[in-house]
Amino acid sequence: MRVYVKSGKVRFIIPIPFIFLKLGISIFSSSFVRTHIPQKDRKYFDMIDFRQFSKCLGILKQYKGLRIVEVRAKEGTVVVITI
Repeated sequence: MRVYVKSGKVRFIIPIPFIFLKLGISIFSSSFVRTHIPQKDRKYFDMIDFRQFSKCLGILKQYKGLRIVEVRAKEGTVVVITI
């Protein structure tokens, strides 16, 4: 996965390996993180099935080159997320 950010004359390309995404999902779904989420917002956290989310990343890996997000602002800022 790659994240492209262009703002004026500055341009960033951030490659993110899928293993880091899966690692981030496993850390985010841990009980340690759950304790630091306020009780009123925890219901939204509980709605997410992180195992299925991790499987979806494995499936998306097959669609290399697919643009998930492409945002262009009026002032010229561009953000593109590509698999």
